[in-house]
Amino acid sequence: MADMVQQFADPYAFLRELVQNGMDAGARKIAVRVETLPGACATSVADDGSGMRREDIEGPLLTLFSSSKEGDPSKIGKYGVGFVSVFAIQPEQVDVETWCDGQAWLLRLHSDTSYELEDAGPRRGSGTRVTLIQRLSREEFVEHARRARAALRRWCRHAECEIALSIADHEGNARARVERIDAPLSVAAPVSVTAVEEDTTFVVGPSAGAQHLPAPTGGEPAAEHGQSFAGFYNRGLTLFETADELFGGLSGVRFKVMSPHLQHTLSRDDVRRDDAFWEALARVRELVKGPLRRKLAARLPKAAARAAGSEGAAATYAAMLEAALSPPTALDPDEIPFPLASPVAGDRARAGLRALAPGREPLLVADRADALTEAMAQGGLPVVLCNHPATVALLKRCFPAARIEHAREAYLLVHEAPESARAADAPLLQVVEGALARARHRVARVSLCQIQGALRERGAILLPARERGGPERSCHAAREVVRRAARFRPGHALYLNVDSDTVALARRRAAVDPVTAGNLLARALLVEAKGPLDPDDSDRLLDLAASPPLARAPRGLPQ
Repeated sequence: MADMVQQFADPYAFLRELVQNGMDAGARKIAVRVETLPGACATSVADDGSGMRREDIEGPLLTLFSSSKEGDPSKIGKYGVGFVSVFAIQPEQVDVETWCDGQAWLLRLHSDTSYELEDAGPRRGSGTRVTLIQRLSREEFVEHARRARAALRRWCRHAECEIALSIADHEGNARARVERIDAPLSVAAPVSVTAVEEDTTFVVGPSAGAQHLPAPTGGEPAAEHGQSFAGFYNRGLTLFETADELFGGLSGVRFKVMSPHLQHTLSRDDVRRDDAFWEALARVRELVKGPLRRKLAARLPKAAARAAGSEGAAATYAAMLEAALSPPTALDPDEIPFPLASPVAGDRARAGLRALAPGREPLLVADRADALTEAMAQGGLPVVLCNHPATVALLKRCFPAARIEHAREAYLLVHEAPESARAADAPLLQVVEGALARARHRVARVSLCQIQGALRERGAILLPARERGGPERSCHAAREVVRRAARFRPGHALYLNVDSDTVALARRRAAVDPVTAGNLLARALLVEAKGPLDPDDSDRLLDLAASPPLARAPRGLPQ
């Protein structure tokens, strides 16, 4: 028996064997309990299956290598050695209680292979409970409970019946913990396809992007989160799982196959590489190339639109975006939609960004929507919303040759102060306008504004003069504003930035002496726009600044 026990690579695989026996007996619910006893530990597996008669116990159960499941394709166990695995953790005693047809039996097995079979009297219903008794220290019990839970998660987490695990540490006065082990067949992926074909179920998804999703809490084995993952199951019980063995054409894919046609090897730690196995792999490849890529392409626009409307959806979109940029589910970059900071023509997301930003125009991004992105959208200019740390890097992967600029560094929104708000500053504005004219830098008019976005540190900017009654808010490319910065022309208006320290100082000085303040401000703005002044400009402005302020009215400046 020792030789047969050693064939189980995982000594805690006995839990899988007992769960499997319960499922083969038609169990709908299986309860696993690990608890402390006075000076010992009990580990039990109870099911509500069909139970066993005396002839079942004395025949298939107690005869090594004899299996009542041989030749039955609906059963998982084939080799008749599974029950021996209960001795892998070296229990002092194993009790098997079983009942059916109104009769119960108690089988007590000892480590020396001796046993006693007792009539346990009448009992209703049917089922089986297997209990292993061990002598463990407090520390050993804690480790035993941990390994039992890990084994159930590894071998039985997709079982086709309900499995509940309870751990009761009576010595530690801890409240019994109860948790469900069974969970639906799934893979950790941004998007997945589930295909049920006759009696076989496939679940397929890409691994790329999964790192952006919330961390799993179900206790899945670490292998499930590898760059590739393959899992094979029969009725939900694990036959083989790997993140190391690569199958051709399936790099970057996480998949699971559950089929009654898949069988384990004699050692129970691998899947048999037979025709059913290779046929399953071929079908997985087909699902990746066809349905999985189509589903990703269909889901991505909705995910992009949701990411534009909710920061909470940004991680899901980032995960799907990375999958769309990575083989084997990579999509055409021009088909990949990106969320927009502000809707353009009602669209919260857009694909084909390169067509919307032709030539050497940059792709514009923002980490949130604001008045600037709204104004840009109204002008038909899309701004990609990058409200997840990975979005900018993924945008660069999608368009490696494109320049990417932040909207607030590339564009500015200018809010002109309303006429009523400019009234108190009228003397200052008139002096600045006259001083520029005297210095041969005439402009259409001088006004006040606030700047949002790029160039907000400037004292003033030149823009084409708007018509009276035109919009008081306008959006401009920073490079265009910089290009015309030194071109003072009659068709341009000069907008003083009220948030600039220079303008703020001039406005305060103008309350006492608008002429001096205006002339000094005009000089400062010319230096800002053109650099050091030529001697003629400098002399003219100094003459104006030196003139007695009472010698003339603001509008009486010499031309």
